[in-house]
Amino acid sequence: MRKSGLGLALLFSLIAPIKAVYAEAIMISGKLQADLPAVSFDPGPGDFVAYVNSNTITASGAGTACNVTVDDRATSSVDNLVCFFEWLPNTLGLTSNGFTLSGVPNTTGDLKLPYKISYFSGSERKKVEIVKGEYSIKSVAPVKPTITGLKSSLNGLVYDGFSFKSYLKDEAIKDIAVSVEPRNYIQYISIGSGSACEVPIGGTSCTIEVGSIKASDTDELLGSRDITITANSKNNYFAPPESKKLVVNWDYRPPVVDHTLWNFTDEAKTIKVGGQDIYTGAKTVAVAVKVPQQETEGEWWLPTAMSLTMTPDGVFKPTTKVTLDDGTEIDFKQSWATPLRRTLQPVSGPQKVGDEYLYIFDLTDLINGSYAATFTVENTSKNSSTYTEPESKLMLSDNPTLMVLKDGQVLTKRAPVYFLNEIIVAAFQGQAGVADIKSVTIDNKVVSLTPTNYKGIYYLPVGDDLAVNSDHEITVVAENLYGKNVNFSTVFTYQPTGFTLKNLEKNVTLYSRVRQYTDLLSQTAGDKCTLFTTEENANAYLAWYGENQMLQHATLSGTMSLMGWSSILKDVPGSNWIL
Repeated sequence: MRKSGLGLALLFSLIAPIKAVYAEAIMISGKLQADLPAVSFDPGPGDFVAYVNSNTITASGAGTACNVTVDDRATSSVDNLVCFFEWLPNTLGLTSNGFTLSGVPNTTGDLKLPYKISYFSGSERKKVEIVKGEYSIKSVAPVKPTITGLKSSLNGLVYDGFSFKSYLKDEAIKDIAVSVEPRNYIQYISIGSGSACEVPIGGTSCTIEVGSIKASDTDELLGSRDITITANSKNNYFAPPESKKLVVNWDYRPPVVDHTLWNFTDEAKTIKVGGQDIYTGAKTVAVAVKVPQQETEGEWWLPTAMSLTMTPDGVFKPTTKVTLDDGTEIDFKQSWATPLRRTLQPVSGPQKVGDEYLYIFDLTDLINGSYAATFTVENTSKNSSTYTEPESKLMLSDNPTLMVLKDGQVLTKRAPVYFLNEIIVAAFQGQAGVADIKSVTIDNKVVSLTPTNYKGIYYLPVGDDLAVNSDHEITVVAENLYGKNVNFSTVFTYQPTGFTLKNLEKNVTLYSRVRQYTDLLSQTAGDKCTLFTTEENANAYLAWYGENQMLQHATLSGTMSLMGWSSILKDVPGSNWIL
C-alpha cells in the first residue's frame, strides 16, 4: 500500500511523541510519492452576470490525499487524514460560507477567486498551508429587459396589447401576462410597488396575479388611466427600469331616460321619439331613452332591461266627506283601496326610433292613488341609470262622482224646487280639484255657477228667469283630470204653488178696503206659503225673522207676485177683483 508524502507527514506527526522504542535507528527504504489534496467546483446554474445574478460556487473535496473539510475543529487520525479548505477574501462581490462562495459579481471579465487548503500539525494544531489556488469564472455584462407584450384578463375575457377598454363597472383586472425577451438572469416584473412575478433565466413570460385592481380609479363614468408595468433584475439594478404603459379606458355610461308620456286617459296619445310621433295606448306610460354611445361599434352599449317602480307616496289623501263653509256636509260615499308598491316590466321595448329607444308600460292594474315613479334602465354591460319623476303620479281608473243635491238629498225627478240657488252640483274624486263641473244647462241654456270653498262643488244661480210652477230639465256634466266624464239629467218643478178662494159665491165683488184678502185664500199645492197683504208687511216680517227662516212669501198687491194667483182667480166663476 502506498502512502502519500502528506500521509507520511501526518503519520509522523501522530507518532513523534512516542519515546519507548526498541531500536536506536530505523531505516526506511523505498520510493516516496507526494499526493496533494484536491477540490472540485460546481458553479451552479446560469451564467455569471455582473451586477444582477446571484451565483453560488460550491467546492468539494476530490482525490484520496485527505478528507477535505471546512471544519477547523476537525482532527486527523491514523485512519482519517483531514485537510481544511477555505475561500480567501476577494473584492469581486462574493462572500464565503464554508464550501460555498455566493454573491453578485461586481465587475465583468475573467474573475479569479482565491482559496487554500491546509492541515493542522501536532498537538498545538499548527496550521500548515498545503495548496493555494484560484477558481476562475467569466462574468458578463447584463442586458436591460425588454417588454414585448401584455395580455390582460378581465371577467373571463383576455385583451391582447398595451391598451384595452372596460365596459363593466367595478370590474377588476384578474391578471396580466407579461412577455419579455429572454435574459440570462431572473427578470422581475412588477406593477408599481404591488403585485409582481418573476421570469426565470431564459424565460419569456410570467403572469402577475392582481385580482383587485379596478379598471377605473375614479367615480367618473368615462375616462382612462395608465398602469405602469416595469421589468428589472431582482435587485433592481437597472435605473430606470424597462417600463411600459398599460392604457386602461373605461366607459360605464348607461342609457338614460330622456322624456316620458303618462297617459291615464282612455284615449291614445302621441309621444315624439327620435323625431317621430308614436301613438301609445290608453293607461300607459311611454318612455324615450337615449344612449350616449349611439352608433358605437359593438353591442355592449345597447339598452336592454328596464323597470318601473311605483311607490305609494301619500301625496293624494282621498276623503269621502266634505264640509262647505256654510256648514253643509256632503258624503260622496266613495271607497278607496290602499295602493301597493309595484315594479312593472315594459310590455314593449326597446324599440329603436331614430336615435332613441322607446319602452311602453301598462298601467291598467294599478290601484287608484298617488305614486312616486322611478325608472331603471340598463345596457348589455349591466350599466344602469335611474330616473325619478319630479312630480307625483295619480292613478284614477274610476269615474268621478257627480251629485246634484237639494236639502242634502239627490235631486229626484220632478222634485219641487223653490230656491234654485240652494241646489248644489258637486263633482268629486277623493280630493278637491281632481274632478270638476264641466257644464250645467237648464232647458239647454248654460247657467253660471257660484263656487264654494271646494273646487268642483258649486251652487246654482237664482232662478229668476225660470217659469214658475213649471217643469225644467237640468243636465250636468262632470269630468276628472284625465277626461273621464259622467252626466246627470233630470226634470224638476220650479216653485209649484197653488191657491183657491174660500167659500166665495158667484158674482161676488171684493172691495180692498173692506176685508183682508189673505183670509179668503186657501193653499192647494206646494210648500206652505205665508201671504201678506202688502209688500211692506212682507219686508218687515223678513227683516224681523230673517230670510233664512222663511220658506216663501208672496205679496198681495196690484201686480200679484204670488205664484199662480192670476190662474186661481180665473178659476173662481163670477168673482171680481177690485182694488
